[in-house]
Amino acid sequence: MTGNAGEAVSPRVKNLNLIGPKVRHLRHQRSWSQNDLATRLQLLGMDEGTRCRVSKIEARLVWVSDEDMIYLARAFKVEVGDLYPEMIRKARRLHEAIGSAKASRYGMA
Repeated sequence: MTGNAGEAVSPRVKNLNLIGPKVRHLRHQRSWSQNDLATRLQLLGMDEGTRCRVSKIEARLVWVSDEDMIYLARAFKVEVGDLYPEMIRKARRLHEAIGSAKASRYGMA
């Protein structure tokens, strides 16, 4: 599975990224719809910046590439690192924080 927007996603596959909940939070904070974010991503040049792709990123159903991270950060006008949950950015034991974020439904606890 490569994570492309047009691919089917197995219901057993989940939590493929750590930034989905933060992307959703940043989008809500700005009162943007998923389509609003997709439009901004497309204007920046992200070919896969569709509403469906945004939905899958937020639901953590697709892997997010380095390039996607840069587009998302630019769309939100934040640093790439700001896309990660605070618990990961401030973790002393990074491995444990990442494991907890992957295991959590919301990627935060």
